[in-house]
Amino acid sequence: MGGCADRVVEKGGMALKKVLIQGAMDIEADYFIKQVSEAPDYKVVEEDGFVFHCGTFANKYYIVNQTGMGTVKAAMATTYGIMRFHPTVVINQGTAGAQNKELHSGDLIQVVKAVNINALSMPKKEAGEGSDPFSWEGFHTAYYESDEALLELCSKVEYTYGRIVKGNVSTGDIFSRETDRIVWLSEYFHTCCEDMETAAVFEVCEKMGTPCVGLRIISNNEIKGEEFNPDTARYLQEYIWKVVYHWL
Repeated sequence: MGGCADRVVEKGGMALKKVLIQGAMDIEADYFIKQVSEAPDYKVVEEDGFVFHCGTFANKYYIVNQTGMGTVKAAMATTYGIMRFHPTVVINQGTAGAQNKELHSGDLIQVVKAVNINALSMPKKEAGEGSDPFSWEGFHTAYYESDEALLELCSKVEYTYGRIVKGNVSTGDIFSRETDRIVWLSEYFHTCCEDMETAAVFEVCEKMGTPCVGLRIISNNEIKGEEFNPDTARYLQEYIWKVVYHWL
């Protein structure tokens, strides 16, 4: 798939880059959808339960998709999006929970690597011996990386809602609220925040030869008692739109 010639689209005799932007929840995609809906050639592509909002701006063809939450939905949406549109790049973005005291709501994480924390192996315990999650170990643990050139481009726009931090993200179909467990995940997998999609998207992109980058914004910090702030999703989308519009 990586060598597909249709990773660009012809418009007016000019080749346009195709950018697939993903967000899991409605608040993580609504700003992008609004922007793309104002394109002269805006259209909605609905196939097999997937919805893609498409339009052209500044010599780029945007494809925006709300994937749904979780690793399975993210992987399915990414696979379908790549096979249907053959994008030049995939940008996976959204909110994430902090895994340490240093990160605050509004801090932006440029994802260097993502790891699936669902894959765990448990030591044998007999009936009545209980459960010890801190003794579990990673099972075939694999890390998937953002494209370095895309990460570099993401540093060219000023961000004013918090700090920009490069770090690794834990991805799993869980919503962690236990402080000790959050700290354990961070230390065991060497990550700074947690989400439900990035690693799944990265793995699909790697196998299908499509450059990708992950960007996450800290929306809550259970360790510090910072509750979920839905406004952070908008902050990140505004930032990414500037990056793609001006630099990609």
